[in-house]
Amino acid sequence: MKTSEWLKKYDIKLKKSLGQNFLNNSRIASEIAKRAQITKDDTIIEIGTGNGVLTEEIAKRSKRVISYEIDERLRPLLEERFMNFENVEIYFEDFLGSDLSKYKNIEKLKYVANIPYYISSKILEKIFQESPKFDFAIFMFQKEYAERLMATSKKDYSPLSVFVQIYCKVEKIMDVSKSNFIPIPQVDSVVLKFIATERYINEIEPKSFMKFVHQCFSSRRKTIKNNLKSVISDPDCLLKELSIEPTTRPEAISIAKYIEMYKKIFSYDPNIF
Repeated sequence: MKTSEWLKKYDIKLKKSLGQNFLNNSRIASEIAKRAQITKDDTIIEIGTGNGVLTEEIAKRSKRVISYEIDERLRPLLEERFMNFENVEIYFEDFLGSDLSKYKNIEKLKYVANIPYYISSKILEKIFQESPKFDFAIFMFQKEYAERLMATSKKDYSPLSVFVQIYCKVEKIMDVSKSNFIPIPQVDSVVLKFIATERYINEIEPKSFMKFVHQCFSSRRKTIKNNLKSVISDPDCLLKELSIEPTTRPEAISIAKYIEMYKKIFSYDPNIF
């Protein structure tokens, strides 16, 4: 049964306030599940069950699916759709308020979801900071947002890019046209893969580091020297020591260099952030 048919059967009108743009193409859902390399040993956490089109493809391939859906109106639809799937657990609650520590003993944990776009950043923050160890995450985002997550320099590079990349390596998996959703959104989507890494995270305290990064990006039109003036009294000395030109813009500085700056400033004053 198509997404539109499921929604019509249960007289469900999608809510813009919940960011409800449901995937309407099972072939796309199948391809996402395939790219996630799901096996019968995997437990998958999904955020935003929606009408269950992606959930079903995940369930066919995995040991267990734990799916979160905030919209209670979808309960009868999902109960019917998954009545014969013993490996699917659907929780009608806000994922952002859930306790992820209860999954700490799961050995093969992955995240796969077409997450609600309006809370994308909050979901990523929760997973990176609270989730037990996971193999990787596969998420679908609006194209512009995805480009910011992947950026390593220039226009799309931002504190969001830095935040995600201190935790994970980010890879583009596939593009998804807006025509594959109901209702049709204004922009296309991109599926990204997040592979957890310890490359940077062990070198910093994430919250204070991100305060520092936000300060460095406080005015993109200003140079890094000017943005650092509110942090330290002599930015010229610091920048010279780290071989960074004072006229460099914040979007042209790599994560590795931001970490070097942070560690050096932190060594001057451990309470600065």
